[in-house]
Amino acid sequence: MNYKLLAASASHLMAKRFLGPFWSRRKWLNRTQWLSADELSDIQFKLLKQTIQYAKRNVPYYRRQMKNQGFSSEDIRSPADIRSFPILTKRDVIDAGDTILAQNFPKFLLRHAHTGGTTGAPLSVYRSLFSIGNEHAFVRRQWDWAQIGFKDRCAYLRGSIITESNLMNRRLYTYDPIMKELHLSSYHLTPEIVPTYIEAMKKHKVAALVGYPSAISFFARVCLARNRSLALKSVLTTSEALTMSMREEISRAFACPVYDFYGGAERVCYIFTCEHGCYHIQPEYGYTELIPVNGPQDNTCRIVATGFWNTPMPLIRYDTGDLVVKGSGPCRCGRAFPVIESVTGREGDVIKTPSGEEFGVTIMIHLLYVVCGAANILETQFIQDAPDHITVEYVPDEKFCADDFCTAQRKFIGYLPDDITIDFKRVKAVQRTSSGKIRPVISLTPITTEENDFPVLTGKAKVCESKA
Repeated sequence: MNYKLLAASASHLMAKRFLGPFWSRRKWLNRTQWLSADELSDIQFKLLKQTIQYAKRNVPYYRRQMKNQGFSSEDIRSPADIRSFPILTKRDVIDAGDTILAQNFPKFLLRHAHTGGTTGAPLSVYRSLFSIGNEHAFVRRQWDWAQIGFKDRCAYLRGSIITESNLMNRRLYTYDPIMKELHLSSYHLTPEIVPTYIEAMKKHKVAALVGYPSAISFFARVCLARNRSLALKSVLTTSEALTMSMREEISRAFACPVYDFYGGAERVCYIFTCEHGCYHIQPEYGYTELIPVNGPQDNTCRIVATGFWNTPMPLIRYDTGDLVVKGSGPCRCGRAFPVIESVTGREGDVIKTPSGEEFGVTIMIHLLYVVCGAANILETQFIQDAPDHITVEYVPDEKFCADDFCTAQRKFIGYLPDDITIDFKRVKAVQRTSSGKIRPVISLTPITTEENDFPVLTGKAKVCESKA
């Protein structure tokens, strides 16, 4: 028995469900989801005003901003009035440093995490135990909509480190009996490993699969190609754009609906999928502004949002860097939540190796920054310019240390398959799209293999020297 795992699991359970407002918040959310649009607007107005007042009292950055702007919480007479406050960018947050943290929380008591970094480089974020329990209550709403109960077991395919890099002879999954979660290594996801994962899911009677669309769609394609059946209640995807072809492929492979949801470690906006397959902004979570990219008539919009609940690090009018397409309501589910047609942000190509492995944008970012410890990088772009070669372009900031980054590079190379070589290239800025977004992963030469054929090539390619 893995006592270390059990201790960590018990700690997670306590933090998520018992040391914060999880149960009271869950009860409140079960009621508010059926309120009218006017009632929800009243709740938003109250929470938005409280957030502004709190930030002015406790956050040095906002005290200075409000003084410079001549802005007061009394200026907020409706939620739309917040638009007179300046938009906050990730660069602003980085430059603000600890001044954007609330002074009524000792920093050593806060939990530190990173954003997914799918629009450049990850951002350090902080949260309290209250924030963690509150967040879990909101997340459970999506699980409820997907018909997944507390007793149902879920498998996760989204960047968990199960074993050391390139150790294929070790177990590549682990089961958490307290949280009822089966964690699968997405770093070792190959056609040959998929049957092992299927058997593990069947052994633990998994009801739902949760993870990155790129990893789950690869899993689904292998299941379909090799006629391996695995019926589930639901599949939940997040952190990357889910295409219609991915959704259909995943639904067909696992004989269940797919629920895609959008969120972020910054904790300013949530968008969930209801039981009728419609995307809904969660109005009790934050005030979300949809700002048209190309003029008032454009349905493609930037997400700029103000979170209500992460009091150690409140973000007001934060530009997430992500895009959505506005929808039209109402939805058949009967909720008065704003409708989104699709989430188009966080898109990126997939790195495909000659041996058949695939790595989506979130995996690549998480691996380099969180697992391997790269720091003080403003922007990153992974460019696959040959079937067996990746160029990693990066923009350092003034605190950048080349020696530390070399250590992160070596670790990063060790986690990727041996049949692909990697170069690191320091640049002044990475490429952007016409709308100004960063595509974190660009594949210029996709692997050309027969569809539904997953060959395995033998032999090891030489790893290029990393260049800082």
